[in-house]
Amino acid sequence: MKKTIKLYFKKPVDAEVNMDGGQFNASRDNGRRSHQGLDFSAPLGKPVYASEDGIVVYSGTREGSTTMTNYGDTIVIDHTHDVPKNERHIYTLYAHLDKRSAYRGQKVSKGGNIGVSGNSGTMAYYKKLNQSYHLHFEVIDSPTEMDWSYGWPSGTRKNPTDYLGGVTTIEYDLSGMVEKSVH
Repeated sequence: MKKTIKLYFKKPVDAEVNMDGGQFNASRDNGRRSHQGLDFSAPLGKPVYASEDGIVVYSGTREGSTTMTNYGDTIVIDHTHDVPKNERHIYTLYAHLDKRSAYRGQKVSKGGNIGVSGNSGTMAYYKKLNQSYHLHFEVIDSPTEMDWSYGWPSGTRKNPTDYLGGVTTIEYDLSGMVEKSVH
């Protein structure tokens, strides 16, 4: 038995990507690392929306150091929450929020408000560019379910532009799952 999921990701905020370093794989820290998401130039308080239906698996403040990414107030949504743990999962991550309005375990609908943009956790990099307010957005495409309860899983960051505005089709083989019968 197989199950097919079609995901249609939309932009999480009504703003454009900062073309001065906010693109996927833009150089950071003098070339020591690359940017793993998109930075939308969203002013303080701009509504942020879920890119697709899903369940919030992380909602909190992710702190870092001055040499690592510091996401600040962050929300992570699992868009493939109803598939087996050992199958492919796709997550979206929304960081630097001023306020979060979606919490762990909550179901969210595509286009539903999950918070507002801000500058929580931002690094000096953005202050130099005078662009401290923005939304950092990532797509994490993982071969298995990730545990967001303990630590911060690395996962496979993908270029969000490859997912936005198109269709992502995933087919799951459910033949190994055992159906439970109720007597």
